[in-house]
Amino acid sequence: MTALRSRPRGVRVQTVDGPVDADTAVLAAGVWSREVLRGLGMDLNIFPGKGYSVALRLDRAPARLVHLGDAHVVLTPLAKGVRLAGTMELDPHHDRFNPRRIAGIVAAARPYLDGGHWDDVSNEWVGARPMTPDGLPAIGPLPGHRRVYLASGHNMLGLMLGPATGRLIADLVTERARPAEWAAFAPSRLTRPYRR
Repeated sequence: MTALRSRPRGVRVQTVDGPVDADTAVLAAGVWSREVLRGLGMDLNIFPGKGYSVALRLDRAPARLVHLGDAHVVLTPLAKGVRLAGTMELDPHHDRFNPRRIAGIVAAARPYLDGGHWDDVSNEWVGARPMTPDGLPAIGPLPGHRRVYLASGHNMLGLMLGPATGRLIADLVTERARPAEWAAFAPSRLTRPYRR
């Protein structure tokens, strides 16, 4: 999705393959939701917080996700090791890679892991997390655009909150959701008119 346009009886979604007309659209584009909403004349108060991860070969990987609270690192099992993820870097250049962040994650995790092949880390990665000022995602109808729903701003919990967000969006679109279920997540608290 590259742009959205409200229409009298629906929504036009612009894609790289051309326009698609729909009754309703759900915008769930992470930090890029802000750019898409600007095409509708709206601004969204989210900021890209950079997270980093790296793969580590491990002789004996854990069977499930492990949170190393004191180290501020999360281990996700892979076929031949783990993915080490952590850190939060607030930087307006959300696509700039800082190798010191990877070194910090590796150094923080090392004391907790036996059998790690520390000289053979791979798949270093940086990605933008959509951060909101209050720490809550924006889930619900977009003010002034009743056929557009927003599901963005999950901070560092997008994968974890995805299923619950999908259920809430489905209930909103089918008008089964009660206001108490989504009032705290209303996009209106984070949106304002966009001024170029």
